[in-house]
Amino acid sequence: MRSTQWLLAVLLSLLAPTAALAAEAKCPLPLTECLMQYQRMRERPWLGVVIETDSVTHQRVIQSVVPGSPAEHAGIRAGDVLLRIESKPPSEWFAGKAGWKESDELPVAVQRAGAERTLSVKAHAIPEELFAKYVGVHMIEGHLAYLHEDAHSNEHH
Repeated sequence: MRSTQWLLAVLLSLLAPTAALAAEAKCPLPLTECLMQYQRMRERPWLGVVIETDSVTHQRVIQSVVPGSPAEHAGIRAGDVLLRIESKPPSEWFAGKAGWKESDELPVAVQRAGAERTLSVKAHAIPEELFAKYVGVHMIEGHLAYLHEDAHSNEHH
């Protein structure tokens, strides 16, 4: 019995994520709000891009394009600057998109090599397995990795 408890404790300590091992920063949102944001992600078309906002220019630069994604099929490339989606600034468009249907054509304006291009992206929902992977990684690295840290910050001294 004792060896089973010891083995369980060792396994749990090996599996327990720590902030030092997290590849992403601590999520600034409370867990429930974060989960609601992910639910909204399922309710709008998925482009299949990873975007980083430049801290100086505030431009949304596409860091990578998911292979096989709607963005890849439309010709969007890493390094493109995302200007507009359906004539809206990305921040407005990403805030929510109701009433869309699979395979709606979305005009996406990007800047590439100094020239603006408008590409047509077919609207698709994010594939379930990819969605589950994104949520799982984020929950482990952005929330669970910091639970130990959060528990200590809530202690009263």
